[in-house]
Amino acid sequence: MKKFLKITALIILLLVIFFAAAFKYRQYRANEISIPANASSLAKISVDEIYKSIAANVIANPGFYFKNDSEQDANAKLDGYDHGLKIPGSIYFYTIKNQSKTAFFSRVEIEELYLFEHFLLSKLQLQIAKSGKNGNYSKSKTGNVAVYYNRKYAAIAISNKVINFEPILNDILNQKDFIKVGDSRFSSVKNSTEHVAFADGDQFATLNFDNGVINFSDELISKSIIPAIKPVYRKFNGESTISFWVNANFKTTTKQTLKLKNRSAEPDSLFKYFNGYLDFEWLNTTQQTDSVITYDYNDDFEKVEKMTLQKRDIPNVVVNISADAAGLQNYLSRQNFINSASGLVNKSVFPLYKVFVEGNSKQLILSTSKGNKVSSNTTVTSDFFALKIDFTKLNEQLNQPLLTRYTKNLALLEVKGNKQENGKIKIAGKLAFVNKDINSLYQLLKGL
Repeated sequence: MKKFLKITALIILLLVIFFAAAFKYRQYRANEISIPANASSLAKISVDEIYKSIAANVIANPGFYFKNDSEQDANAKLDGYDHGLKIPGSIYFYTIKNQSKTAFFSRVEIEELYLFEHFLLSKLQLQIAKSGKNGNYSKSKTGNVAVYYNRKYAAIAISNKVINFEPILNDILNQKDFIKVGDSRFSSVKNSTEHVAFADGDQFATLNFDNGVINFSDELISKSIIPAIKPVYRKFNGESTISFWVNANFKTTTKQTLKLKNRSAEPDSLFKYFNGYLDFEWLNTTQQTDSVITYDYNDDFEKVEKMTLQKRDIPNVVVNISADAAGLQNYLSRQNFINSASGLVNKSVFPLYKVFVEGNSKQLILSTSKGNKVSSNTTVTSDFFALKIDFTKLNEQLNQPLLTRYTKNLALLEVKGNKQENGKIKIAGKLAFVNKDINSLYQLLKGL
């Protein structure tokens, strides 16, 4: 018996070593790719790291993943999605100088050409716009997704703008002016073992799909955010659905105008009155009385208008702005964002609810409940902003099936930001799910 256990343990150990070596080699091969020398940003999706995370979670929770439930049959969901690509240990996407900042490019290896072409046509609905001996150029009907491919490789472009990607994709397909990713300025991305990593020179962001939670962070240089030297924040109600605060000043780097329908506001004018602190709190629900217009017919069968008053439950929210309140209120009134006579935000600016404009000389308070008071108790912190969303309370108060179907599996979102010693700021947070045991990526995809 002891001999059998020793042999079994040795086999398991050898299997672990084999798979570890295989993953290590796949990652080495994936990180040996080349990218354009003029790439302006780089994103890396560590496929193998995600696989390992999910595999470990499957082993720890076999009853969840393998229970006899047709709705959880992953094969049924993935049936017909044979893409014909050879998936490496990591997949890289990049933006390129002199191209749209929203356009991401990649170069991938094709394993089965006929499967890949079938996938482009049947699943992605891409049509061949040009074919020749050097390759085929396919694009979507809108033109914001394009693929240039030959028998071995495919160059891909994804953007929110309609652009002729053919020339740049041809260069990517043939690796024109490419360098090794390790020789580029994005070595931090190459060396990262996070599930997703992104860098553009001014920032380095990561994201991980852990069990029951998505963890993310972003360290960046910001020229427009100036965190307070000694940040403080107002104490919120412990039962709040949403709370947000920021203790920082802002400076505009370009001449911009904020426009809303036929109204406009200059950021420089707004920040002139701002005193470095703003918070938002969704407390619970409150009631407002609205006029409801219906139509009926009188005795002469003439259509007549009928107005009734109706009470309805709405979010009880408060926006508290530390500012030269009189100056800011006068400016917003001149720009027709608020009506000083009625003490309300203009209905055409925010048509959903009545928003009351109140406060004192140092605070401008916008609220859906008249006379809402804000606490003056503050707490010193090292963070300059924070956001918290309790999805359990949010779903109960929204009571909108079209929205809650996407958020019903979520429990909590927390995000914080603090100033770093190197002059950067760091944003870090987590998105927690109701089920704390199952991998967050699986839960996220299952909830779509």
